[in-house]
Amino acid sequence: MALDLKFDHFYQYAEIKSYLEQAVRDYPKLCSLSAIGKSYEGRDIWCLTVTNSATGPAEDKPAMYIDGNIRTGEVTGSHVCYTIRHLLGGYGADGEVTKLLDTRAFYIIPRINPDGAELYLTTPTMLRSSVRPYPEEEEKDGLRAEDVNGDGMILQMRVEDANGPWKVSENDPRLMILRNPDDEEGTFYRIYPEGKIYGEPGVPLEVAPTKYGLDINRNFPANWTLGQSGAGPYPLSEPETRSMAEFILAHPNIGAIQAYHTTGGVIYRAFCNKGDDKMIPADLRLFKLIGLRGEEITSYKCMPASHGDMAATRAGIFIDWVYEHRGIIGYTTELWDMMGRAGADKKKEMRDKTPKDIEDDQLKLLAWQDEALEGKGFVNWTPFDHPQLGKVEIGGWVPKTVRQNAPPGKFLEEECEKNCKFTMKHALTTPLVRVAETKGERVGDGVYRLTAVVRNLGYLATNLTAQAKKVGVAKPVEVVVCLPEGGEFVLGKEKTEVGDLEGRSAATFSPWGIGGGPKQEKQLEWVVKAKAGSTVTLTAGCPTGGKHKVDVKL
Repeated sequence: MALDLKFDHFYQYAEIKSYLEQAVRDYPKLCSLSAIGKSYEGRDIWCLTVTNSATGPAEDKPAMYIDGNIRTGEVTGSHVCYTIRHLLGGYGADGEVTKLLDTRAFYIIPRINPDGAELYLTTPTMLRSSVRPYPEEEEKDGLRAEDVNGDGMILQMRVEDANGPWKVSENDPRLMILRNPDDEEGTFYRIYPEGKIYGEPGVPLEVAPTKYGLDINRNFPANWTLGQSGAGPYPLSEPETRSMAEFILAHPNIGAIQAYHTTGGVIYRAFCNKGDDKMIPADLRLFKLIGLRGEEITSYKCMPASHGDMAATRAGIFIDWVYEHRGIIGYTTELWDMMGRAGADKKKEMRDKTPKDIEDDQLKLLAWQDEALEGKGFVNWTPFDHPQLGKVEIGGWVPKTVRQNAPPGKFLEEECEKNCKFTMKHALTTPLVRVAETKGERVGDGVYRLTAVVRNLGYLATNLTAQAKKVGVAKPVEVVVCLPEGGEFVLGKEKTEVGDLEGRSAATFSPWGIGGGPKQEKQLEWVVKAKAGSTVTLTAGCPTGGKHKVDVKL
């Protein structure tokens, strides 16, 4: 049995809630539903916890946190429901899934920003993030983006102007390109968002700043600054971000994080505001090696967000906070690689491209959408009699279902499938504490020598990263011995702190041969008095490595 998931449209809030509730009805032993908090307008922010409850509760297992759609219009991210379907439908049939749900837990939040997404999906409105007006309560005068021709979309308007900076490409009449420095003759244009003018139309005509100025992925404590556009009045000022932070703090078993955004076909990692030279080298290696698996699976490039085109404007970001303050390796995946599908040049940063490079890229995008989308991704420029500007033309790329999101249908499903595969591999990197090689040998009358080896079977160390130790959030592995009634310790004690156990990631390689091996295990010994045939229970674990309980018969 597999949960039905449609790819022919983007889900609204009620559909997501219904889908999650259906998951619990169909798979009550594998998942449960709860709200991590409420949005600005009072909607529940739903989280599905997925694990095999028969092998232990979620809080006793290493966990992966996954979310989508923190940004209003990036609704492709909410189809992280694909991961839910893959996990629940694959349990018992898929070996990897079965192992994961038996030994790990998943916290999956398909829609962090339900208010904004609902407005985005039910109206022509385009907005970045929260629906809370910020920084001003009232909208400013100027050209406000609106659907003036009533086609249900907010596109672009091109207006003839002899002093305009734009002209029509000679290679495709749909494409607008910048004038050459020496262009003096011809028809030129100004380009504005489709909309209406409020107040006096000044000279030059100004586009009014949106009343939705918040960017809640700039609202996290790490490197937060009031000068960052959209950052909000103070860190975690918004109910959505505060709910995320409180949930993560309340679940110290989270050892891996994946946040789904759009667009661009990139897997971003920390740092978002400084270079790799500022990261602890061992942690940088982990980010790169796990990210490399993402590259191999998705064909997306994994890179620090600080190296992107908008490097100077990235502060207060979620993946920086979870690493810098919590020591967790997290990635922000920008779903939907339209540029890559069209064969456009992704090697150069936009700031390094010439006008000719940009025109070539746009021509490839237009040709691709003509064939792959049957021309539905671009609206040809159409004359319109604007009530204030007179004769204009309205057209351009369809933003909501082409440029900003994967088009519903096969492209949406393909994006979900390959990124789900990376999610599974990332989840498998988490530490996993296990008790092994236990013995209870008689050494005297009613006296027993109890031995056990505590191992970390995971790729990551039980402390996850060096950063987690640096900021003091890593918890040591601890072993608890529960003696039978009347038993007592001769040597050793009830609780033993083992410390951190390295994972496979600590293995080193030398070009001259195999390097050092990781310290993944520790042998422990106790001497106890107890009745013959009685049972001692050993429990080992830490939040990020989970708990493992073993009974030893004396």
